[in-house]
Amino acid sequence: MKRFRSTLLLALLAASFVRPSPSLAQNNPRSWQPSRPVMFIVPNGVAGTSDRAARTLQRILQTHKLINVPMVIVNRPGGNGTLALNQLRASTGDGHVLLIMNSITLSAHIAGLTPYGHADFTPLALMVDEYYSVNVRPDSPLRSASELLTRLRKTPDALTFGSASVTGDNYISMLMALKKGGIDVKRVKTVSFAGGSEIALALLGGHVDVTHTGLGNVLALVREGRMRTLVITGPRRMQGPFADVPTWKEAGVDMTASGWRGVMGPKGMPEAQVAYWERALKRMTEADEWKRDLEKNFWVAEFMGAREVRQFMDNDNAALRRFLSELGLTDKK
Repeated sequence: MKRFRSTLLLALLAASFVRPSPSLAQNNPRSWQPSRPVMFIVPNGVAGTSDRAARTLQRILQTHKLINVPMVIVNRPGGNGTLALNQLRASTGDGHVLLIMNSITLSAHIAGLTPYGHADFTPLALMVDEYYSVNVRPDSPLRSASELLTRLRKTPDALTFGSASVTGDNYISMLMALKKGGIDVKRVKTVSFAGGSEIALALLGGHVDVTHTGLGNVLALVREGRMRTLVITGPRRMQGPFADVPTWKEAGVDMTASGWRGVMGPKGMPEAQVAYWERALKRMTEADEWKRDLEKNFWVAEFMGAREVRQFMDNDNAALRRFLSELGLTDKK
């Protein structure tokens, strides 16, 4: 009996050294993985760029078994991203709640439209860039970007532009192009919508004259001849139905712009959770299926890990603040 007790004591002591404590497990970059379904929040409506990017990520992560639990998409449009950020804000330290992020995460805060900025959360990765396009209906009298600028120089409020959320990346890039084209952008009429599909429907229905949105959002309509693209924001011409569409530089306006998309988690995520998602998202971008989706949606690959994307967002935040300040769109508080 004495020998049995001694053996049992040794076994218990050995087990106490082998089994990591919860605190050590949190700090081991490979120790954490999701234990329940992951909520993936989209701060825009269905069928826009952010929604399509989120669903592409979801599909590839699950199809290739890069995560071991289901991922559920939840659309939370409204309040210039505030409704979505509220939900993320309420999940401090929880790696089971993520959000697809874009530059409105920065600009809405700068403009005072939401109380939250990127420092209130945990940026995990940036994965894709998208170029934007200026589009009209097939029967529009506007045949080129030059004609568009000529008309707006005479009467800046002559046309109504449909775009995504005010201060969102496609809205800001639209103002940048028009401003550099000699337009008084403070007089330009704009209507904001929850996502790319709503913007397209507004144009087709005659509720706006021009749209400024991602190439992927108008791809099918351009192919069907139900929409014409006048100009794109990229550094070079694209392929497919956009092959004959000039860039802003070709139209005489020295600007390029793109909208980035990435993934952000709540504040206070332990190192192990950050490492898990950074690793899973990086592996996802290496999948052939992801590369095919990039080409299909006219997206551009752009991967940054957690530390790099934090620095990128700090820099982009400063640049956006300068531009929005020129337009008088920064928070006056």
